[in-house]
Amino acid sequence: MRRILTLAGVAAGLVVGGATAYAEYPEKNIHVMIPFSAGGGTDVPGRLFSIELEKILDTNIIVTNVTGAGGTIGATKLSKEKPDGYHLGFMPVGTTTTQPHIRKTAYSDKSWEPICMVAQGPLYVTVAKDSGMNTFQDLIDRAKEGGVVTGGPPPGSLPHIAQAAVALAHDVEFTYIPHEGINEVVKSMLGGRVHMAIWFGDAAQRFDLVPLAILDSKRSEEFPDVPTAAELGKPIEHYVWFGFFAPAGTPSDIIEKLSAACEEAVQQPSFVEGMAKAKRLIRYMPTDEFREFFTDQYKNNGKLLRDAGLIK
Repeated sequence: MRRILTLAGVAAGLVVGGATAYAEYPEKNIHVMIPFSAGGGTDVPGRLFSIELEKILDTNIIVTNVTGAGGTIGATKLSKEKPDGYHLGFMPVGTTTTQPHIRKTAYSDKSWEPICMVAQGPLYVTVAKDSGMNTFQDLIDRAKEGGVVTGGPPPGSLPHIAQAAVALAHDVEFTYIPHEGINEVVKSMLGGRVHMAIWFGDAAQRFDLVPLAILDSKRSEEFPDVPTAAELGKPIEHYVWFGFFAPAGTPSDIIEKLSAACEEAVQQPSFVEGMAKAKRLIRYMPTDEFREFFTDQYKNNGKLLRDAGLIK
């Protein structure tokens, strides 16, 4: 793991060139915005991460779920907050790097100060236990007959793009119905309105779904019997990453302090244990590396959307 130099000593209460030095940060509660519903794919690692930051920064962290429109309502709200380090966001790849290309959002890649990457999760093709589909080939065969409905977050999300990639690779069509979160998707699956969902591994365990394939280059430890997409004939890889962001213009000394706290947080045994239970992979990336990665993802995912015919 790459190490980050923490602030060795920042003078307190200084005013340099009219700008206040933020040596005593944080001096009040920090608000962390999660742009999806409680208990969902983004909320679980976001809350685990916030618990650790609260202890490290020695302040109250108030987590708020601001849902809607593929995470763009919460992200838009956050982008307009004062860049003082007291309004931050835990957001996934879809909200930050694909939605702006689809919805012409009020924010872009220039709207954020990327602080760190925290986690990553491979996506699985899942069905309900009573679906009558026991293998991935069963799903494809039914899709060839027509009528397979998939569910997931709004268009532009990684599950949406992933199901389109699966359909394209196997020359079939799925009907995609947007939902706000996995809880709503599962209700539709149990009610028979949705036949398949592409989601994280924890959904399979939490809701007793059957994973038919993993969209990764290798099998997982959690589901060792589930084949990869490549083993099934098409090397499709899709995973969702989660990062910690501040509004653009947040002072660099605050970003440095938050970055150092991030590095410490992801190493805490309680965080490691919680993430393992949630079937999430910790993938830490420090500020400089994450900033470059985020910029590349924003550009590359715009191209991916155009190549898939999802935008012009």
